[in-house]
Amino acid sequence: MICQKCGCDTVAEETISYQMECRNHLFCFEDVPAPKCSECGHVTITQDAMGIMLAKIEQLSQKATISYHRCRWPKSQLLEEQAQQDVATQVAVELVETINKSARK
Repeated sequence: MICQKCGCDTVAEETISYQMECRNHLFCFEDVPAPKCSECGHVTITQDAMGIMLAKIEQLSQKATISYHRCRWPKSQLLEEQAQQDVATQVAVELVETINKSARK
């Protein structure tokens, strides 16, 4: 077999772990046979392997299972929220200090 990425003809069969999302579920397949290029490391999922994985997904999707959804919080939004909380805390501290000073007089 020839590598689809670099054209090298030294491709060896290896077993890999392969994750894919389908129908709002995350599936992790282990020990999937896949050709891997010894030059560039490119891994190709064959049609046979994909067919087996899709059949397994179809079988598992028939059962009531828990979905796993991956969500990442945007880092910039998290930093903005933290800055807003810091400002709000500082304003609250200054307000309490002002009230305490007024009460002492």
